[in-house]
Amino acid sequence: MGRLSLGHGSGGRLTNDLIKEIASTFARGSGMLEFEDCALLPGGWGVTIDGFTVSPLSFPGGDIGKLAICGSVNDLAVRGVRPLWLAMSLLAEEGLDEEELLVYMRSAASVCAELGVQLVAGDTKVLPRGEADRLYITTCAMGKNEAISPWGIKEVSPGDAIIVSGPVGRHGAVIASLRYDIKLRELESDCAPLWPLIEPLTRLRGVHAARDCTRGGLGTVLCEWAEGANVGIEIDEEAIPADGDVSAVSDILGFDPLYLACEGTAVFAIASERAETVLETLCSHPIGRSAAVIGKVTEAHPGLVGLRTAAGGMRVVDMQGGELLPRIC
Repeated sequence: MGRLSLGHGSGGRLTNDLIKEIASTFARGSGMLEFEDCALLPGGWGVTIDGFTVSPLSFPGGDIGKLAICGSVNDLAVRGVRPLWLAMSLLAEEGLDEEELLVYMRSAASVCAELGVQLVAGDTKVLPRGEADRLYITTCAMGKNEAISPWGIKEVSPGDAIIVSGPVGRHGAVIASLRYDIKLRELESDCAPLWPLIEPLTRLRGVHAARDCTRGGLGTVLCEWAEGANVGIEIDEEAIPADGDVSAVSDILGFDPLYLACEGTAVFAIASERAETVLETLCSHPIGRSAAVIGKVTEAHPGLVGLRTAAGGMRVVDMQGGELLPRIC
């Protein structure tokens, strides 16, 4: 046991290990924890909680208010849960401009109105100047499970197709470009609520798992699935939807887009015989128009993810051991 590092908040290997350590102190004899971003509760309910510390607070495509709502409702959506209710806590620094705060709250309220989500509880604290970096938001969201069959890591099975709903890494690339003063006019975060895209899938059979690719990106999600379901996953680099500006930022900074965060892009494990139907459904929505099958689940090399590169070789995709970029969400 040692001191926490930024890597413990990266969404990668250190985060995974820390979560298991924390959860083990609560879960003895419980059997309820699934290590999913959203918990499915008795009675068909789903609940999630998340904290948001993004820096800067505003970015092309969104701000901390929009991000807080999208991040929470998306964790519900990828388990087939319709978002209904929200509790929100604000930790604001003394001196933060009140009108600026209300701008972020209006962004949050706009997403809630779009989805029919009601704010039902909240809390506000103001910390002395210098004891917080302007504003942190914590949200707890709850809703009703509408999927006709369970979605989760344990359902991922050999033969499943792996589908991603759009280009990966856009949110992480936007935050990186702002931090390092890289000028790219067209690059915007993909920050968006996923429920309108995912709702039609709740009525389809063959959907085994879904996850929004936030901290740690697509690569980390696939590693969690491979390890959690004890299966192998193989993906094709050339099949992954790409954004030229994300590639440019990654090349400049030496990042791998596979590990850059998304805030409006999801990955799905779909029974092979239903993959075409699911892909057509995703592509019919504006958010999913670039959706693509990028690989498959296999019985070979259980617990490992392999990436077939553009050059034709295969390399292992593993969880990050450290932190690429802190405070992206």
